Formats: sequence, C-alpha cells, structure tokens
Amino acid sequence: MLALNVAARLDQPHVLVLEGVGVNDVEWQPVRSGPGQAISGFEPVVTPGLLLKQAESQIYSHNLDRLRIWSLLAVVGLAGASGVGGYVLSGMMLRPVRDITEVASEISATNLSRRINHQGPDDELKLLADTFDSMIGRLETSFAQQRQFVQDASHELRTPLAAIRMNIEVAEMDPDIGGDDYRMLLDTVKAQTDRLTHLSEDLLLLSTNGHDAFEPEPVNTSGLIREVVSQLEPLAAARGIRLTVDAIAGVEAFARSDTLYRCVFNLVDNAIKYSGERATVTIRSRSEGESAIIEVQDTGHGITPEDAAHVFDRFYRVDKGRSRREGGAGLGLAIVRELVQAMRGDVALMSTPGEGSTFAIRVPLAKYPAFP
Repeated sequence: MLALNVAARLDQPHVLVLEGVGVNDVEWQPVRSGPGQAISGFEPVVTPGLLLKQAESQIYSHNLDRLRIWSLLAVVGLAGASGVGGYVLSGMMLRPVRDITEVASEISATNLSRRINHQGPDDELKLLADTFDSMIGRLETSFAQQRQFVQDASHELRTPLAAIRMNIEVAEMDPDIGGDDYRMLLDTVKAQTDRLTHLSEDLLLLSTNGHDAFEPEPVNTSGLIREVVSQLEPLAAARGIRLTVDAIAGVEAFARSDTLYRCVFNLVDNAIKYSGERATVTIRSRSEGESAIIEVQDTGHGITPEDAAHVFDRFYRVDKGRSRREGGAGLGLAIVRELVQAMRGDVALMSTPGEGSTFAIRVPLAKYPAFP
C-alpha cells in the first residue's frame, strides 16, 4: 500500500485545465500541516475558490485512475513473483522427497546397501529420511540373517542325509552282507533319521519364533527342575557329571509348563555334554522381585567373552568339532532364547573361562503375570 501511494504521488499531472485554460508546469509542494500537496506555479484567472474545486476534482480523478493502474500492475507483479518464488521454494523443499523416491526405486532384495543420508536441518523431512535409512538397515540385516539361516540349515540337513546314503551304498556294493551288518546299517540309518527329525522340529520351532498359542499357567519350578534331573541323571552318571538341585520351594512361574521344561532340559543337557568330566552341574530356582529365576551352573571350562556374545545365535558352536560328535546342530540355546522370550522373559549367560558358566532364565512369577 505504501508503494502504491508513493507511485501515485510521483505520477501527479503537470498540466491542469481550469475554466478551459490549460496550465502547464504545475508545481507540487508538500504541505507541512496535512497529508496532501499544494499547487503553485500559475496565476489564477478566475475566482480562486472555483479554481481550487476544479483542480481538486481533476487531481482526484487522475489519482484514482493512476491508483487503479498501479494496483493492477502490482497485482500482476506480485502474482508473477509469487509463482516463481513458490516454484523455486517447492523444488528446494521437495528435493529430499525426490531423493527418497529415487533411493526407494533402486532398492531390491539383492541391493539393500543404498541409503539417503540426507544432510539438512533437523526437521520432518530429515526425520523421514533417517527413519527410511533405519528401516532399510533392519531389512538388510534381516535378509542377511535369513540367507545365513538357509545356508546353515542346508548344511546341517546334508550331513545326516550323506551318512544315510553312504551306508546304503556300502550295503548295496557288498553282495556278502550278513544279518549283523544289516542290523548295524539299520541302526545307523535310524540314528541319522532321528537326528533329521530332531533337527526339522527345531527348525520348525525357530521359524515360528516360538510364539504359537501360549496358554500360561502357574508352574512349580522346584518340581520341574527335579523332573528334568531325573531324566538326565543317567546321561550325567555315564559322563561322570554330578547333578545337584538347590530349588526354593513354593516358587511358581507364570509360563507354559512343557515349554519351560524344554528350556531347562536344554540348558542342563548342554552343561552335561560340554562341561567336562568330574564337573558339577547345579540347578537352582528362586524369586526376585516379580520374576522367577532358574539357574543352571556348571564348573566346567567356561566360555570366552568372544564366544559368549554369540552362544544364543543359531547354528553357533563354541567347540565345533565336539558339538558335531555330540550330534548337536547349534540350535539348543537359540531355541531356549526364543521360547523364553515368547514367555515374556529373558535368558542370560555369565561365564569365566576356566571356572564355569551360569545360564539364568527369568520369567514372570505366577502372582505377577505378564500375559494379558
């Protein structure tokens, strides 16, 4: 508005027609006591009042016309400037969105290495770009784990299948094979078939993440521990392992009985197989806050920090050669973690090389259920 007023004032007429007489070179002088301008530079030839009224009327009409013209020019100019400015600003503001679209179009199951890496202020667009990068990173990790899982599973399945095939081919090539040899062949095939069955069950369990319909119930941890020990005592005695129980009576976990049993069974079975001869394995149960805790402690060789960071990974073996001799596939502890997490709990390892290891399962107490 100020610019329009200035333009109108600068565009005042220099020729006035008063009583049919043209007056040239009209001078406009500011009036100190008011907003208008005074006319000077000519000699009036008629009554001054009439001249002033005619001058006022002509100036008013002239100013209105000029104001309309300048207003129209201003509107057109502002519209053009707004359009150009809006186009430039929208391009600058939407550039990160175009970058996100371009990166998204280049991503596939075989190429998850691309990132946006948006550099800019901490606004909504940067948050969107960072979130997208984080999502792609998680997808890349997930795909890598899936590929590794398939490779490891294929390798584990191939070993017993190769053993079965080899024994059958040996029997086919020997025309004089007798009953005892057939019996030995059948025992080998049966053992490898049992291994395949166990492995396939473990793989199926891991593929569902252990989250099939759980119906938790109060579980007496002391009774469960003693049941596990009674099942594994013959194996422990055969290996020179001493099993002891230190379970506090009355501690009830809110869990699934057979699932918690399998977790404790796997931990005790691992301790018997890998702690070494004349070791002692102690199974404890207690309560702490709102949790029931079951610990499996051995006095074996212990686990190094490097191995401890991966013992719950699928197909990971601390002693690969010995694990294969024991028939393990490196899935026992991974299954324990999956099942315990499905029961709204967690499992942890504390180990000192040369002194032994302790695995601790923590699940909700029956009086503090974590399930809805």
